[in-house]
Amino acid sequence: MIKTINGWRAIFALIIVLFHAGVTGMTLMPAGVVFFLMASGFLLEMKHPFRQLDKQSYKRFVLRSASKLYPLHWLALILLLVILAVAGECVIDPLSLSLNVTLLQSWSLSHHICFSYNPFSWFLSTLLFCYLCFPLLSRWFMPLRVTHQLIIVGVLSVICLIAMLLVGDYGFVDLTVFPLARIIDFMIGMMLVQLLPILQRVDMLKDRDTGIDVELGSVALLSGVALVFIAHRNVLYRVSESFLWWIPVAVLLLVCVIYDKREGFVGKFLASRPMQWLGGLCFEIFMLQRVAALAFNYLVAPVLSHIGFGHPSPFATPDTFDLGSISPYSLLPWFIIPIDIVLAWIVNRFFTRPLRRYLSTRI
Repeated sequence: MIKTINGWRAIFALIIVLFHAGVTGMTLMPAGVVFFLMASGFLLEMKHPFRQLDKQSYKRFVLRSASKLYPLHWLALILLLVILAVAGECVIDPLSLSLNVTLLQSWSLSHHICFSYNPFSWFLSTLLFCYLCFPLLSRWFMPLRVTHQLIIVGVLSVICLIAMLLVGDYGFVDLTVFPLARIIDFMIGMMLVQLLPILQRVDMLKDRDTGIDVELGSVALLSGVALVFIAHRNVLYRVSESFLWWIPVAVLLLVCVIYDKREGFVGKFLASRPMQWLGGLCFEIFMLQRVAALAFNYLVAPVLSHIGFGHPSPFATPDTFDLGSISPYSLLPWFIIPIDIVLAWIVNRFFTRPLRRYLSTRI
């Protein structure tokens, strides 16, 4: 693992949670989703390319990939159902539940199904599809000429953009989680690997002292795009979930690799032990968002309100996309972060890591 990429994962995971918790100003939330998908394709193609593909190696890769996603997903879903049942809020929809259990919900293009139960598991559903396609893309897409790759990605992007411009608000949100639309981010991440040999030959980038300037430049680019979006939100909204962030996120990833182990102060912060610890928990943090929100709403917020912190607000309507589907104490969303991190650490320490060690010896 490249430490600075892992550090960015930690930052984007926290931004995503705060956005869903209702904290204003989290404009970089969509950039975080793009980052996770692009980084997955980038790192897989850089470290595990499939130039030869056979049935056995494909099966092994799929099983290893599934073992990273399904157990955490099932645990988060069970915890969520138990909490909702205790709170009297659990309603079982057989179709939605079955698609959630199998990680097929993001294919439905139905808002009710895509975001049912644990609404953030759509990401694992989409990421699973990317993993299933990776060996095939690595074997047959990556050996193509760069111009042919760009044409393929360009055509897919235009089709996706036209669809996003034509549908209504709910349809747009559903398309942003649709696997065939989000795999474009993954493919772009894979294509970035081809730029590494070219950039590594640039004399200016070999100078260790340029690391600080290049890192700050990449952060400035990301911030600049965010400011442009804020200024033109109405115009850029339909491209803000993916297209808008491709270039700044690509630059972040390339800078992380080029200056790996010779970082400037930004990279040193990202590579610090606290950031690496948080980065190692990012999947758990992401998947346990709603569990943490419900724990906050039902256990923590009433106590805080009783002693004078915060005040109750009306329950969220079906049109809102908040973290827990209910937000009775919306003035204190920052309290969700520590709850989420503690839950993520417990699950990672006593479930994810032991299970991963066990499965690694059998797959």
